[in-house]
Amino acid sequence: MKIRNMVILAVLAAVVLVFLSGCDMCAPREPLNADVFLEVMESEGYEVIDVLYENEGMAEAFNTFLVVIGEDYRFEFAEFAAEEYAITAFASAQAYIESARGATRSYRQVNLANYSLFEQTSAGAFAYVYRVDNAILRVNSDVEYSPHVRTLLDRIR
Repeated sequence: MKIRNMVILAVLAAVVLVFLSGCDMCAPREPLNADVFLEVMESEGYEVIDVLYENEGMAEAFNTFLVVIGEDYRFEFAEFAAEEYAITAFASAQAYIESARGATRSYRQVNLANYSLFEQTSAGAFAYVYRVDNAILRVNSDVEYSPHVRTLLDRIR
């Protein structure tokens, strides 16, 4: 009985230590930045299209909407006028990604502090959506490009 109590105490101490040390995963994320997205994508030779500029009717909901379209990939960066729009757009994007899954898939989902993340690999496709505050970064690509896509995502985030 004494050993059991010591094990429980050690586990509780470890949990408290993690929370007191400021768990990085639980910490609020820095906002996504359109200038960083633009810089990273252009440095890789991608053409960035300002969709908001081309569709003035979108101006009410969006502050920024940038898109990169390739043969086997699509990147979207959107900064919304309000966080509620971004939360709704994230939920819609996640539902769409999940609806496109094949018989087998791998996925990761995080909803903490001021951000949400969902990514899925299924049926030869890689899909990713990431929200921080009022901005979203969304990617669709063939799974073979996912290592390069992840490198770009790390630079943008």
